[in-house]
Amino acid sequence: MAPGGAAGDGTNPLMAALKAWRLEAARSDGVPAYVVATDALLEEIVDQRPTTMPGLRRVKGMGPSRLARYGEELLEITTAITR
Repeated sequence: MAPGGAAGDGTNPLMAALKAWRLEAARSDGVPAYVVATDALLEEIVDQRPTTMPGLRRVKGMGPSRLARYGEELLEITTAITR
């Protein structure tokens, strides 16, 4: 279990921040939220808590285009919430 609550239980601050980011990114891109990132991808990020681009690249579901498009934003969130 991740510190601060389980990944999907709604009490984890990192998961809450990632879901808020996903909603904003989806609205900005004009696509459904699951196109930006699935719940499973967000849960993997919460579990692994990557703080570097190579670490984020190792997260299941983080392909090259998603990494290029959203990688920096995701790292900002994980770094800010993790530390």
